[in-house]
Order: sequence, then structure tokens, then C-alpha cells
Amino acid sequence: MSRDNEHGIDDRLDDVADEWDVSHVLAALGEVDAIAPAATTRDALLAQVAASPRQLATPLAVADLYVSRARAMVGLLEQLDGSVWQRRAAPYDWTVHGLIAHLLVIEQYTAAQFGLGAVSRDNDAFLIDDHLQMGAEQIALELLDSPAATTRRWAAAAQRIVNYVQSSDFRADRAVTMHGWPFSASAALVARAFELWTHTDDIRRAAGLDQEPPSAAELRTMSSYSVASLPFLLPTVASHSALAPTRVVLTGSGGGTYDIGGAGERAALLVADVVEYCRVVARRVEPSDLAATIEGDDALVHALLTASRAFAV
Repeated sequence: MSRDNEHGIDDRLDDVADEWDVSHVLAALGEVDAIAPAATTRDALLAQVAASPRQLATPLAVADLYVSRARAMVGLLEQLDGSVWQRRAAPYDWTVHGLIAHLLVIEQYTAAQFGLGAVSRDNDAFLIDDHLQMGAEQIALELLDSPAATTRRWAAAAQRIVNYVQSSDFRADRAVTMHGWPFSASAALVARAFELWTHTDDIRRAAGLDQEPPSAAELRTMSSYSVASLPFLLPTVASHSALAPTRVVLTGSGGGTYDIGGAGERAALLVADVVEYCRVVARRVEPSDLAATIEGDDALVHALLTASRAFAV
């Protein structure tokens, strides 16, 4: 279907160009239009973004973040049909059923670290710090039961943590140890929220469903905690890299601007989408595959991106 523009000229440009024998002129104009903007324009735009990006979301409280991610997982599991439970939950060898059994072990482990009952040394879930190897025998037993039964046990274990973090007993500054790493209780909840979101998307992929990013408020909390941890994580994964003043600009809803590495002349700038940055943190996007603008010390930025993944598995 064709339509005339306000000047009465048919807008089927290819047909008109052939009729008037001006195709070569339009092609030349197209090449001119496709030329990249001047470097000065790009630099000015980047400087403006780096200096004053919009902050579109107020961070969600860490307790609410965990609650929200647990509820999102419950909502997803309620939608799954029987065939999905036996599909592989890549990148792991577990099926979807096995992944929920793994999460059951981790919820029980997390509850123990929060002091919700003594850690039983008879339970192999707590004998080792390796996140993926933890509770192997318990997971094997869960796989002999139905996915519905495992899901009920996981939901009950998650609800126990929800009840705790919503109570007056919860102390955000409580020191806990998770898989050999020292955490505050609040930081541990953020790490767990990252895991729940990541595994929700793993299951969605297995079920043939689109991935769903967290809300803007959730992203703001998750990304803020991640960037704040980079100066402490950098020496553990890249001891040869010296931290220098760096600005991290995460764009999109839930993004923000963060200056790390102390005062002084800025050594590096990273600009990236907040969701994709969080997927790097969760080990679902490789640092080298992150669509980002990097200025200054390229090696430092890549070391920081590598450090951001230290807690993920």
C-alpha cells in the first residue's frame, strides 16, 4: 500500500527512483547519511553521559530484594508443565528439577549462616564450601522424589529466610560467612538475590521463555552493591592490577554513576547497560562480550569486570 506525503509525492522511493533514473543519486546520499558523527560530537555526548547520567530508580531494601526474587521464582515454577522439569538447566548438568534441589540446599545453608538453627555436621550440604558441589547427596535424593515435592521444600526453606529478613531479628550488619567469603547479612542477601534471578532466567531458557530483567529498583540495589565491592575483589582475582580512580556509568532504568578507586585524575571510564553489566556479574555474559564504552586504562576495566564475577557460579 502506498500513500502520498504532504507534498503529494509517492513515498515508494525505490520505484520512483527507478522511474526517474536517480537511483545512483539516492545511493550517494545514503552513503553520506551513514557516515559516523564527528569524534568531537561523540566525545561530547560521552562526557555528558559520564558526568550526569539519569538515576531512574530508588534502591530496593536488601530484605525486599530477596523477597522479590524468591517470589519471582515461585511464580515461574507454578507455570511450568511436566516436560520442562527434566530439561537441562544450562549451563549446568542439572535438570530443572536438579537446579531447584540445588537451591533447596543453598536456602538451608543460608538459613544456617544466618543463625536459623544449628549447622548439622551430619548434613553433607554444609561440609564443603564449593557452591556447586554442596549437598550432592541431598540433591540426588531429591531427584528420586517428584519435582512438586522438591519445589514445596524449596519454597518452605525460602519462606523461612523471608520471615527472618522481614522480622525485627534481622540485622543487616551481621557478619556471616558464605562459601568461605566474609559477608554482611545485607551483602549476602544481595548475592542470593543475584543467584535467584540468574537461575530464574536459566529455567526460563530451558522452558523456552523470554528472559526477564529485574525491576529498576532491584537492579539499582544489585548493581550498587556489585560496583561497591569491586575495590575489595580486584586484588583477589587480579593482584597485578592496581586500582586507580575509575568512573562506572550504568545506563538504563536502575542504572547510576559510581566513582571508585579514590580521588585524583580519572584513569578509566566504563559505560554499559545495567542489565548487561549484572549479567556479567552473574557469569551469563563474558566480560569480553559486554557491549560497553571504555575510556582510559582498558586493562584495569577488564580486570574490574573479571573481579565483579568472583561470587557467581
